[in-house]
Amino acid sequence: MFLLFSGLAGGIVLSSLSGCSQKPNSVTLSTGTVGSYYHRLGEQINYSTTTTVGLSVRNIGSQGSQENLQRLLKHQVDFAIAQLDVANEAMRQGKVKAVAILAKEYVHIIVRKNSGINTFDDLQGKRVAVGTPGSGILFTARQLIQTDKLKVQEDTSSFDEAFKKLKSRQLDAIIYVGSLGANENLRQIFVKNSNLSLLPIRTALVNNLTVLDPSSYESATLPLGTYASRPPIPNRKLPTLSTATVLVTRPDMNRRTVGLVTWSILSTARTYAQFYPEIQSSKAEELMRKELFYIHPAAEAVFDHGDPRTVIIRYWENNNDLQAGVFILVTTSVIGLLLRQWHRQKSKKIMTTTNNRISELKSLLPDHPQQALESIEDLSQENRLTFIEGLVSTEVYEQLRHKTQTFADQCRTLIEQQRKKLVMDTLLLLDEWQASLQTDPEAALQKLKQIKQHYRDMLLSDQVDIEAYVELMNLTLISLMTLAPKSSPVHSDSENKKQNISN
Repeated sequence: MFLLFSGLAGGIVLSSLSGCSQKPNSVTLSTGTVGSYYHRLGEQINYSTTTTVGLSVRNIGSQGSQENLQRLLKHQVDFAIAQLDVANEAMRQGKVKAVAILAKEYVHIIVRKNSGINTFDDLQGKRVAVGTPGSGILFTARQLIQTDKLKVQEDTSSFDEAFKKLKSRQLDAIIYVGSLGANENLRQIFVKNSNLSLLPIRTALVNNLTVLDPSSYESATLPLGTYASRPPIPNRKLPTLSTATVLVTRPDMNRRTVGLVTWSILSTARTYAQFYPEIQSSKAEELMRKELFYIHPAAEAVFDHGDPRTVIIRYWENNNDLQAGVFILVTTSVIGLLLRQWHRQKSKKIMTTTNNRISELKSLLPDHPQQALESIEDLSQENRLTFIEGLVSTEVYEQLRHKTQTFADQCRTLIEQQRKKLVMDTLLLLDEWQASLQTDPEAALQKLKQIKQHYRDMLLSDQVDIEAYVELMNLTLISLMTLAPKSSPVHSDSENKKQNISN
C-alpha cells in the first residue's frame, strides 16, 4: 500500500513540478542572413531541439549580432546568437544571460596580394569594409581600429558586395569575423581567387584587447591552409584575435525552456563540430561553458546535472521530506475524496427515500390527510436531524425541506377543505332535522343520533382531528338549542338528551 501511495505521490509531484512551467511548442531565435554562418547555426539548433525535446525553434534572419541583441532586449525574440564581445556589456548589466558557447569566431583581415598591405597597421587611411550595420563584424572591426588608433575609410557593404569591390579595387581590405571554415561562401571565394591573402594582427594589439576586455577576447591563430590547400590560405600560421559565438537569452526567460534548449544542444554537441572543430577532440561540456561568467541558472544546472527532465526525478528520489509531505497530502486527499463520495451517496439515498415516502403518502392523502400530514412532519424532522449531524450538505437539505414542506402544505389545504365541507354537510343535516322536527320528533332525535355516530366514526378513522370533531359537535348542540321550538313535545326530551348528544 505504501508503494502504491508513493508511486501516486511521485506522479503527482512530477506532474505538478512540470505543470508549474510548461514549455511552449516553439521559441524564436534571431540569427543572420539566409545562408550565413549564423543562419546555418540557427538551423542546427532547431534540429537539436526538435529531435531531442520536441521544441521547435523559429529561425529569424537579421544583419547579425548587434541586431540580434537589440531584438532580444526588446522582447521581440526568445533567444539570439551573438558575438560574445557584442553581448558582454548587456551581460554585465544583467540584461541578458548566456546559454552556451557554440563556436569561436576569428578575425580575418583579407587583402589582395601585392597590394602593399602587409600588416594591420598598413590599413591606415585605406578603404576598408567593416561589416554591415547591425552586424557583430562592424562592432569588432571598430574595436580593433579604435584600439590601434587607425583612421580608415569605412565601407559597410554586404559580404558579397564587399568582395566585388575588393576585386575591382574599390576597396583595399575586408575585415571579417567568423568561425574557422564555417562560411562556405568565404571558402569558395578563396578557392576561386588565388590573388587574395590574409594578414596577421600584431601580438601587441591582440594583447592590448585581451587585457582591456578579457571576458570577450583571447589571442588565437589561423591555421595553415584553413581555406585552401593549393596554394595554402593562409600560407602560414597567422596570429589573430578571437571572440566566442554565444547563444543568449533574457534572465526572465522560462527556466524549463532554457534548460531544454541547453540540453538539446549539449546532447547533440558533436553535430556542432562543423562550427566548433575543437568539440571533436575535447569535452563539449567544458568548451560550451568555458569562461562564461553570466550564464543563465537553468543552463548552468544542465551543465552540472544533465537532462532537466531527469533532474526533477532525481530531486524527488533524494528528498525524503518532500516524499513524506506529498504522501501525507495524497493520503489526506484520498480520504477527503472518499468522504465526499460517501456524502454524495448518502445524500442521494436520503433524497431517494424522501421521494419514495412522499409518493406513498400521496396515496393516503385523499382519505386520510391528517395521517399523511403527521407522517410528512415526522419525515421532515428526520431530515433535519440528518442535516444537523452533518450527513447531508446545506444544498441537499434545502431540497429535502422544500419537498416535504410542499407536501405538508398540500395536506393542510386538503384538511381545511374537508373541514369546510363537513361544516356545510352538518348545516344541511341540521336543516333536514329542523324540517323533520315539526312532523316527526322521534325521527328527528334518531337523526341526531346518526349525526353523532357519523362524527365519531370520522374521528376514529382519522378523517377529522379532535378539534374538528369538537367544533362539529358544538355546532350541532348550538343548532339544537337554537332551532328546537320551545312548545315542541320534544323540547323537554331534548333537554334530557343534551348530555347524551354531547357525549
